[in-house]
Amino acid sequence: MIVVATNVMASLLLPGERTEQAERVFHRDPVWAAPLLWPSEFRNVLAVYMRQRRLSRAHALQLMDKAAILMQGRSMRFPRCAY
Repeated sequence: MIVVATNVMASLLLPGERTEQAERVFHRDPVWAAPLLWPSEFRNVLAVYMRQRRLSRAHALQLMDKAAILMQGRSMRFPRCAY
């Protein structure tokens, strides 16, 4: 299992400069986990793409569904670090 940040998930699902790297990581270990906030963060990424007219609303909804399937049951609460 790999704990990923939203930007890694976005790189996997949205074609770009880092898509190839994200695909390699995913193929190495396709079981990903993420913090509980990932859906909100991912929707924000999709909203930015929509504002830039790089993504339609329909495609954004499809990608949100795809991400939800990818992360199903693997949103986690991580303990706070004491510094």
